[in-house]
Amino acid sequence: MVATITLALFSHFAGAANLEAAEIKLRVAAEQANVREKPDIMSPILKQLPAGAILEAERKEGEWFAVLVEKDEGGTVIGYVHESLVAVVATQPAKPPREEPIKEPRPPVERPPQEPAKPIKEEPRYVPPPVRPASAGADEDVRLAVTLWLGGRYAAIGDLNDGSKGLARYYETRVAAGGEGDIKALHLGSLFGAEIRLPLVFGFYLSLGAEYGSGETAGSVLFVKGSQELTLETKPRFRTIPISLSLIYYPIPVLYLKAGIDYTFARCGYSYRLTEVDSGPMTESWQEWTGEAGSSGFGVLAGLGFDWDLASGVSLTAEALYRHIRLADLGGEDVFTESSATESIEEGKLYYIQVDTGASEVVPLVFVRERRPTEAGVVSARKAELDLSGFSLKLGIKVLF
Repeated sequence: MVATITLALFSHFAGAANLEAAEIKLRVAAEQANVREKPDIMSPILKQLPAGAILEAERKEGEWFAVLVEKDEGGTVIGYVHESLVAVVATQPAKPPREEPIKEPRPPVERPPQEPAKPIKEEPRYVPPPVRPASAGADEDVRLAVTLWLGGRYAAIGDLNDGSKGLARYYETRVAAGGEGDIKALHLGSLFGAEIRLPLVFGFYLSLGAEYGSGETAGSVLFVKGSQELTLETKPRFRTIPISLSLIYYPIPVLYLKAGIDYTFARCGYSYRLTEVDSGPMTESWQEWTGEAGSSGFGVLAGLGFDWDLASGVSLTAEALYRHIRLADLGGEDVFTESSATESIEEGKLYYIQVDTGASEVVPLVFVRERRPTEAGVVSARKAELDLSGFSLKLGIKVLF
């Protein structure tokens, strides 16, 4: 009985030893197999092979097969492929060295000179291009990515636009004359920025980005009543610096989804200039209010994007993004100047003020005031808000490191 067990164990270990020394024929069973420099998942990749490619392994080390592969620059090298990515097709035992019989030396035979054989021209071997790994593959080659952006955005803005239009309506009512022109609302702006993407697992990335965006528009209205001409010029503007932290997921290699939060530093401003010309005595006077206020706060974002490979490690990226953020408690200052060289500065908060025009109509005005307005004609007042919610479209270059 002991002899039988001993013989079985000897046979088992002998068979395992033969497998290690055998020539193993493999076929790539995954969508793609990475042949690495060492039997380690973090080792550099020597070559990428598509599904169905045939390999010959010299031996097996743990969970890795040692295979002979051709390098792109020529020559061959031993690499390692994980057993989960291949299937064993056939195993042939290694051939033992053949013993040559001892032969008696024979006298050399003189042969007539022969023409040297022509070298056989070897046809170039076709090497298939590397296949981009699936985003959620078991052995994905993920790397740090940096993206540089250019684009444009649309934002609601809100109170600042209402204040420009309300001021035009206020003077139209005071002059009692229709205006020619248009007070344009501010919505569009440009942006540029950068983003760093850190690879996580299964097609997920952690993204840290920062942008600078700005927008400005100008409008004017001319009111004419007799010899009097009144021109109102408005110029609302905004500047933003959002810093975002997002999670990115690639369901397929060319499409990604993004969601996250951002903290935005923003400033908005206005310029109102009222010019009055009287053609009777030919006089001209003007008044100008220039204000700027700022605040900061958190918002949320969501979007999707597309990647197009341009070269190895370089992609063209397009992204559509929606941000939701409203900022209140904007603090700053208002500078009032007029043609008589009078100037005054008032520091405070940006207020949204409902004013009675005296013609049974209430219009909104937006000014920086030291305290909540309560003077005659003010129906109500609250702190103004800057609504930066809206869409942005960006085009960028992504570089893998």
